[in-house]
Amino acid sequence: MPDFLQMGNAVLLAANVAAWLLLLVAWPGRTPRPWRLRLGWVLGLGAGFYAGCAVFKQWPRWPAPEDRDRFLVILLPLTLAVEIVAALVPRPRWLAWLLRLGVAGAAAPILLYHSAYVADLSGPNSAKWSSTESVLIFFGLAAALLAVWGLLALLQARTSERSAAPTLVLTALAAGVTVMLTGYFYGGLLGLILAGAIAGATLASFAAPAPPDTGHYLGVGMIGLFTVLLSGHFFSDLPTSTAVCLLLAPLLAWLPELPGPRRLLPSIRDAARFILVAVPLVFVVLNAEKKPTEAPATTPNEFDVTSDDYKSFGK
Repeated sequence: MPDFLQMGNAVLLAANVAAWLLLLVAWPGRTPRPWRLRLGWVLGLGAGFYAGCAVFKQWPRWPAPEDRDRFLVILLPLTLAVEIVAALVPRPRWLAWLLRLGVAGAAAPILLYHSAYVADLSGPNSAKWSSTESVLIFFGLAAALLAVWGLLALLQARTSERSAAPTLVLTALAAGVTVMLTGYFYGGLLGLILAGAIAGATLASFAAPAPPDTGHYLGVGMIGLFTVLLSGHFFSDLPTSTAVCLLLAPLLAWLPELPGPRRLLPSIRDAARFILVAVPLVFVVLNAEKKPTEAPATTPNEFDVTSDDYKSFGK
């Protein structure tokens, strides 16, 4: 039985650490400097995430035998390093996206390293995928991740700096709960902690002394969401269709930017964005919750002993 109090403590700790570290980095100095806020976003999210994991004693460990270990030891630090470079060197923008392209391409191979999908764990040629299949699958996963990441960054540039934050928080929460319900507790827990860190940093950014800057939570948010979904699918029972729906859900925030709805007031468009993302996510979570109860009832084996058989003994 999950410890809901401990889960809540992990999420709250992630939110508080992310918020206070963002403010601590962004605040010093008489003159507000945008690079401080950009750096505060990245450091706050990273520290908040690790703090939340520490509540469940999910420490980075080496060697990294499991997918979540490789995320904490390799993939997340790599993402943080790239986003720190992007925060400190904002121009030219193509440099940051070139580095992000490398992270997107490396994410799936890192998480699936030495798994039954790519390694001969049961003998020669026992891997589930051939070399060609592995390349095609990894390319497709990287392309999907980078496409969603880029479209959300474009949405931010078109609307407001924090427009993608609520959608990422909602999606990370839904992904975490769904992965838990499909059998991978610690994989789903990463989604809840990620949501807490992004929510805490977003709220703190309103009090930051520098104007907001674009996209410096998207890197950690997208790589974290991708990790939760990939782990839930390949190492648990998360269906492909559900994983795809959860990955694409944040893109529903684009609908209020279509030519017709674009004429509405910004506050109305923001509310519509939230509802358009929240409704399908609730449906996905409820559908995942129903799965265990929808399993067909087992029929007794003809050799099973029932209470009636006991009654007939001795007659």
